[in-house]
Amino acid sequence: MAIHQKLGGLSVEAIDEYVKASELCLDFRKVDGGCLGYPATLLLFCVVDAIGRYLALEKRNNIPKGQPFFVLNHPCVGLTLTPEQIKRLKRWYRNGLAHNAALPPGTCLTGDDGPPFDFAANGDPVMIRVFSFHRLVAQAWEGLDKGLIVPSKVMDTRKMPTVGFPASGLTGSVIAASGCLVPATIQKL
Repeated sequence: MAIHQKLGGLSVEAIDEYVKASELCLDFRKVDGGCLGYPATLLLFCVVDAIGRYLALEKRNNIPKGQPFFVLNHPCVGLTLTPEQIKRLKRWYRNGLAHNAALPPGTCLTGDDGPPFDFAANGDPVMIRVFSFHRLVAQAWEGLDKGLIVPSKVMDTRKMPTVGFPASGLTGSVIAASGCLVPATIQKL
């Protein structure tokens, strides 16, 4: 955790932490022997979403604007999924875990080895192998040019705070979160 002068550094650190936190979730063992698969999977989909948003900024990456999950078919990830499979992965797994803390009946997360996703004959994503998914996402993130992480190009400036906090008192305090951006000028509260 650190104080960042540039927003890109903060985003890189946050994504690093998502990947590491998902690994810690997978390493953890519950009483029944299982891991923390739901939070690990949600964090991994957050990384996919972030990578996709940054790569979509360059037209040569062929990621449709507003469809960051299509990064799953980008060479940095290396899958060959149909557009409908990608949309269902996002809707059923990422959105379901984030907003409902639930997965649709007939779907599951597993610790089995194999491809990260299994699909039914009709293309429905029915299984995520969380360890394989973690390896896939971690490798994609590790190989990504971190210079592509430019949050100012993906953030909605209409949703920015107009008043910040005074950063001068932070030097001796413990940062509870992963860090923060300290702009050159901060309006006093």
